[in-house]
Amino acid sequence: MDVSESLANLREEVDSPDLTNILYELEEYYDRKLWHQLTLSLTELFENESSKENDFRKKIYNSLISQLVQSLNPIKIVDFLLESYEDKDECLDKLLELKSQFVKNLESTYTRRTDELDSMINNDEAIVYINLQISRFYLISNQLEKADDILDSLNSKFEGTVNNDYNTKINSAFYLAKCQLYKIQANYNLYYLNGLLYLSTIDHEKLSIEEQQKICYDLCISALLGDKIYNFGELILHDILNTIKDSPYDWLYHLIISLNSGKLQEFKKWLSVGFQKSPFLAQYELFLKQKIIIMSLLELISLKPTTNKQLTFKEISEFTDTSLNEVEHLIIKCFSLNLIQGSINQIDEILTVTWLQPRILNLDQVKTLHAHLNTWNAQVEKLSKEVFNNGHTLWASS
Repeated sequence: MDVSESLANLREEVDSPDLTNILYELEEYYDRKLWHQLTLSLTELFENESSKENDFRKKIYNSLISQLVQSLNPIKIVDFLLESYEDKDECLDKLLELKSQFVKNLESTYTRRTDELDSMINNDEAIVYINLQISRFYLISNQLEKADDILDSLNSKFEGTVNNDYNTKINSAFYLAKCQLYKIQANYNLYYLNGLLYLSTIDHEKLSIEEQQKICYDLCISALLGDKIYNFGELILHDILNTIKDSPYDWLYHLIISLNSGKLQEFKKWLSVGFQKSPFLAQYELFLKQKIIIMSLLELISLKPTTNKQLTFKEISEFTDTSLNEVEHLIIKCFSLNLIQGSINQIDEILTVTWLQPRILNLDQVKTLHAHLNTWNAQVEKLSKEVFNNGHTLWASS
């Protein structure tokens, strides 16, 4: 059955006038070989909710799109395929089949075989994109080794997160696939990193609120459970965090905010809610309590004036609700995580801090910093007046 006849049969199946009009457009563009216009009409068709009914998208893919692999944009063909097949195994089979067609088409564009042909094919953006989608469906079907092999082979192509050779669509596909892999492996540190990179490559507002909340939930859980994550600035500054505020995940929003602020008691309050909402967090209770203690120490350090970043062990013990015997271990842990730099006076039990890891501040913390700056400014002004009074001509007053 030729394409025109297939489209005519499909017109008889649909009740939607909009879809009927699009099918007429598709037939016209196909006859006139207007591939760009045909692609736009296909995009309009797939955006129509009625096209989801009765396997209509699958029928369009099989009767039209699959016949035009050499004529249409290969990236768009992959996207149309992904939206056409709801069955994951069937979709994976179709992706593998389509990749073979892409490879054959690329091989036919070269008049003679060269030693670099395989490399040229593997670097083609359509091959990279479809490989990323194949890896995602391997993950969905629990074929982790196959997915990992594909992603490992592509890692070097995405080492430059800003200046690699691929557009944002392909970059987002890479980071999404990596996120899926790290979520399965419960690698919270790498999920958090790749999740933020994924968000940087998409317009999250085009996602449904449910999809945004799902991404935000996974990022927040990774931020909580990542043993190397003590800076939550990029997540807090991103609009996606607000999608879980005043939602069923509101407790998670407050956990992240209180953790970043080092508010020990508030964090504990929301953590008890979290144990009820997501019981699996209970197995990480000890780690989470250690994490908030570290963040509360960082908060205590930030409260100290810039001219005197000295803290007694007793002061740290009271502020972080830590026994005096464990304070030194807490400080050493912060040193090892490179959250602070300084020295410990073990005899006098004093911590001197020379550097504190920069982090995003809330309004109260900004006010504290503002007060520190005012104090510092007053001290500088006082010093300048003393030098002027004592040195006169040696001091040039402004």
